[in-house]
Amino acid sequence: MFTRTRLLSCIAACSLLIPSLLSARSIGDIVNPSTPTVSRADFLSWSFESLSLDKSDSDCTLPFARYPRGLKATLCAAQSQSALSFFVSGKQYTLGKAITRGEALEVLTALLNAQENVDVSAFKDVRTDLEKHAVMNAVAFKWMTPARSNLFGIAHPLTGAEALTLLQAASGGSKTESTPVITINLSSGSNQGSLPRQDLLDAVWQLINRDYLRRDKIDGTESSYKAIEALVNSLNDPYTNFFRPASASDFQSQIKGELSGIGANIEDVSGVITVVSPLPGSPAEKAGLQAKDQIIEANGTALTGLGIDRAVTFIRGEIGSSVTLKIRRNNVEISVTIVRNLISIPEIQVKWQGDIAVVQLAQFGETTEKQIRSVFSTIAKQNPHGIILDLRNNGGGLLTAADTVVSNFMPKGTVVAKVQSKTETTQETTQDEPTIGDNIKLVVLVNKGSASASEIVAGALQDHKRATIVGTQSFGKGTVQEVIGFRSGEALKITIAEWLTPLGRKLDGLGVKPDIIAEKTGDRDDQMQRALEILR
Repeated sequence: MFTRTRLLSCIAACSLLIPSLLSARSIGDIVNPSTPTVSRADFLSWSFESLSLDKSDSDCTLPFARYPRGLKATLCAAQSQSALSFFVSGKQYTLGKAITRGEALEVLTALLNAQENVDVSAFKDVRTDLEKHAVMNAVAFKWMTPARSNLFGIAHPLTGAEALTLLQAASGGSKTESTPVITINLSSGSNQGSLPRQDLLDAVWQLINRDYLRRDKIDGTESSYKAIEALVNSLNDPYTNFFRPASASDFQSQIKGELSGIGANIEDVSGVITVVSPLPGSPAEKAGLQAKDQIIEANGTALTGLGIDRAVTFIRGEIGSSVTLKIRRNNVEISVTIVRNLISIPEIQVKWQGDIAVVQLAQFGETTEKQIRSVFSTIAKQNPHGIILDLRNNGGGLLTAADTVVSNFMPKGTVVAKVQSKTETTQETTQDEPTIGDNIKLVVLVNKGSASASEIVAGALQDHKRATIVGTQSFGKGTVQEVIGFRSGEALKITIAEWLTPLGRKLDGLGVKPDIIAEKTGDRDDQMQRALEILR
């Protein structure tokens, strides 16, 4: 199963054998939530159907003297994934027994090859390595809620309601919203469908498994992830990234307006972790981080060459803990200590300077897409003398959110951007009537931390002569990314196109040049003052 999101952003964070692409039934149709206790057999069956796992290997010798014949394909597939050993007791059939919460987590850990590493020492009932491994995944992926602060409840029988919640979380689903699903047909016999030296890769892997001295040290999942990461990194595209499950979850949380850490949009520029912009009010902003700062080390660990996925694991940490970053700014290295915190991104903030409305957007996420037209409709009712749209340090986000922002100021059907892919050029246009009359003057503030979707909005309003752009040259990111989420929790953010302004200006690497250049010096916000002067 794949989910897709069209993205324009500088924010950072698929196994080789891709699982089934389409689920025919919802998990709510598969799992019986009213069951007081779930049997081992039922949980195995529900897991394979809910997660659309492959059951093609149905011919095997099972460790049970007897079992339901209709379940053999599921049992063989589970055995091949080492997910059946938890239920074997001699030759006795134990599949009819109630499955515990811990056993259910161990089954999913085996089926999904999940290998997260978080602290679970607080749970006194988690003792064996198998239990620790399974609970680590449950905590990292939010599969299951602990019974108490010091007891996870792994020995408790699993209820039908818990099974439903668990499988929804493991599949990336939701109790209240259905995840959009698309089918991607991957051909296996063409140059497009396989690596040029796939035979060599397979041969090396087989030789390692056959002859390597320390074969017991081989971690298949880690090897696969590193192979995928190397493939993606070979593209030398800072905006194309592979996310392991935890990072993929963090990435989606950020788009939804929630994340933990220092609060900065970052990207990998030629192997160097680079700040695009600190988020407003974040620990990063309070500590003085700036756009274009290069993060060289985190608590003494060198980050150069690690990539976004690994680098952020050293930058993030528990709320209240601190991280000391070595920053390179204008070829001068400095150290900055930042106390980590839970970051709640206030995407939209509205303030009034007399009769002038100031609308600050922190990113173009789901909140902006859903609420911004209502915000501007409310502003319009108050008859503002002018509007300032503050996009400074806005690192981008969703293309649809950018379209929606522009729609408030331009007639329905106005071109927002031209998008050039490998095969075609399309136009993004506004889909709604404006909320703000063209008699109300508009100023857009940008700086070097304004990137991607921010540049689309500023460039469109500049081309259509609807706004005066004030500030400094923007970041200069003119490519479009698509996020493809995999059922097993990973995601691929891949560059699929580049965009131009409505008049065909290419801004990748160049940025938006303001109509009026204004620097922000010290504590004085000269850019805002200049914008107010224009409107008054």
